[in-house]
Amino acid sequence: MPAPVRTPVVQAQVLPAPVVIPKLPIIPQAQNSPENDTLWQKASSITDFYNALQNHSIYQKPTRTLSFTTPKNTNPNAPYLLIFHSPQELASEATSLLQRLFKKLEIDLSTCSMSFFIKCNSNAMPREKKVLKEMLQKEVALLNPKKIIFFRETPKTESEDTKIDSAPITFAGKEALILYSLTEMHPSKEKMIETFSNFSAWIQENITSRT
Repeated sequence: MPAPVRTPVVQAQVLPAPVVIPKLPIIPQAQNSPENDTLWQKASSITDFYNALQNHSIYQKPTRTLSFTTPKNTNPNAPYLLIFHSPQELASEATSLLQRLFKKLEIDLSTCSMSFFIKCNSNAMPREKKVLKEMLQKEVALLNPKKIIFFRETPKTESEDTKIDSAPITFAGKEALILYSLTEMHPSKEKMIETFSNFSAWIQENITSRT
């Protein structure tokens, strides 16, 4: 008698329950209000001007965390407005050099105004330069210095390290002079001597023209 054929018992496979990934709420990215980009134009005081700039889209970029720093010396009607590209240029050694320079020229540094938020340097996009220049003109109008001193941006490469033009310029209706940056002058005795010579000649010319 043939052996009975046994049908194999197939056990049903229990599939794991599908993993349900909860949908996270979509958080809209913070967008700069267009109104924030025009607040600086309406500022009637230097304090309101700086406060408005901090909310401007140019200074809200993550890559510009050090782009804006509120200057401490904002003396209205100062004899000189000193403009730097970055607060990092005013390290202790550079500040000491600046004090020695002004002392030799018999200028009280504490009476001057200083500013160092980015105006128009190599990090600025071409479309931003016009706005940055207008911002600077507004700042000059609010501070109303007698004269302006621009400390140029420190060259990033040797090929960019060109000799400055010592001829005075006019900016926002004010007579101005361009000098080497403090970080350039600090290690270079030649640039320090050239700066002192150009600066003192500029001052002497102004004294002579008033007499």
